[in-house]
Amino acid sequence: MNRFFMSTPLGFENTALLEMKEVWPYLLGKDAKTHSLSFPEVEVMMGGLEFETEMFQALQLNFFMKTANRLLLRMTSFRTKDLPKYYQKFKSLPWKEFLPHANVEWEVAAQKSRLNNEKRLQESAEKALQEIFAGQMGDTPCASIYIRMEDDLCTISLDATGEHLHKRGWSVLKGDAPMRETIAAELLREMIGEATPAEVASVSLCDPMMGSGTFLTEARALWSGQFQRDYAFKSWKKCPKLFLSPSFSLNYEIPARAPFKSLLGMDIDPKMPEVASKNFAEVESQLKAYQRDQFKSQEHKFWAQNSLEGVDLGGPVWMVVNPPYGERLPVAGKGGLKTLASELCRLYKPLKLGILYPEKEKVDPAPNGYKIEKELKINNGGIRCLFTILTPL
Repeated sequence: MNRFFMSTPLGFENTALLEMKEVWPYLLGKDAKTHSLSFPEVEVMMGGLEFETEMFQALQLNFFMKTANRLLLRMTSFRTKDLPKYYQKFKSLPWKEFLPHANVEWEVAAQKSRLNNEKRLQESAEKALQEIFAGQMGDTPCASIYIRMEDDLCTISLDATGEHLHKRGWSVLKGDAPMRETIAAELLREMIGEATPAEVASVSLCDPMMGSGTFLTEARALWSGQFQRDYAFKSWKKCPKLFLSPSFSLNYEIPARAPFKSLLGMDIDPKMPEVASKNFAEVESQLKAYQRDQFKSQEHKFWAQNSLEGVDLGGPVWMVVNPPYGERLPVAGKGGLKTLASELCRLYKPLKLGILYPEKEKVDPAPNGYKIEKELKINNGGIRCLFTILTPL
């Protein structure tokens, strides 16, 4: 058994735990068949989840978690106030089982500890690695090592993910002020809430200011794996051979799901429909590669239009929007975001409207005929925001 920490954006911890529980039954065992390992005990803490389980199963969470940042393998955790003891402990870890050489990237943080000089902590660890690997440095970094010292408790971890998990490997083009995919996935899950699969499948999801289509690509792949990007653990000497096979993803028996009836998107910028279409096509191409016979293309339509001019969307609809803020907002001179929410409700009468906006511009009161079902605080690119879900009275 190994111990792991899955980091998440603040506030996403319980959603990530639910997501982990949903995907757990479908993970593979070492025989490339669906495993039967019981779900681990998980400690939910600020900024992530800590748990102990088999490495083979834990590494696969990288493929499926949509609301997490990264997965760290806990190498050790110990108390020390002494730099030589820290050095010896670091040097005693089985680095040669994972790393090919001593060239690594470092993430070091120290506070409320006697050993609080981050530079000295890194230099001591670097010296230990160089001695272990006899000065073999390699041309490029082969891994990232995380060292955290707090209240004299030192935790040393090895990054199993690599690039942040919000980099899905399918958004090939971006618009202005793009939203992180992890945030889009979290907000979509909050909108779905307790709705049954049948209820969700009966409505279309529309983003009336779609930009590059992040909400729509995330909706398409919300319950699907991402196998065509690189992960840090694939460079480990200890990486399970199964995950290095180009076709290992074909062993998963996860049902192919396209949760909404259709996906609709419009944008006032005439260039955005083509951008969103290319991103969406890349998502579907990757899904088809491993879903094969189960794959069905999702009905969708993206077009250029000012959504505040109104259009018939052809049936029951949920709307989700991350509008431009300030002067870029089309209704800025008429009341800003409060007017935007009212206009979208008046024009389209959505069964749900989820809108993300700066916290200082709170939508209150709700538009006529609607109520505020839920409000969530979200940090979006350093801006303190609220995500408000409106439903009809």
